[in-house]
Amino acid sequence: DCNITFVTMHSSEIVSADSDKLKLVFFILISNACEAVNVGVSVTWEIIHPSKADYLTVQVKNEGNPIPPSILEKITTPFFTTKSNGNGLGLAIVKRIVTAHRGQLTITSNTTSGTTVTITLPILKSR
Repeated sequence: DCNITFVTMHSSEIVSADSDKLKLVFFILISNACEAVNVGVSVTWEIIHPSKADYLTVQVKNEGNPIPPSILEKITTPFFTTKSNGNGLGLAIVKRIVTAHRGQLTITSNTTSGTTVTITLPILKSR
């Protein structure tokens, strides 16, 4: 179990997306973030819309141990896993879905701020 803090700006922007696929993306990211931290450590899920930007940014952050650079570069490769019970498909699926939605996925990890997964998705220009 982990604590999840959800932070959002009061924005009415809309992304054009398959809601079921995005639910899967966030389920995988939150699950991975929670698995990587000790009990009681918070995971932050934040939605950011920079002023006048044509995209939304969604970040999932944890303060767990950092992912070594040699693993970080392979982490979205299908069937690559460091988990004893993993199949290596979670982050590969996340990457494929985000790319299909014309978005970008970046993952950073270090000792000072933990691991941050950032997804950028284009917003609809008109509603």
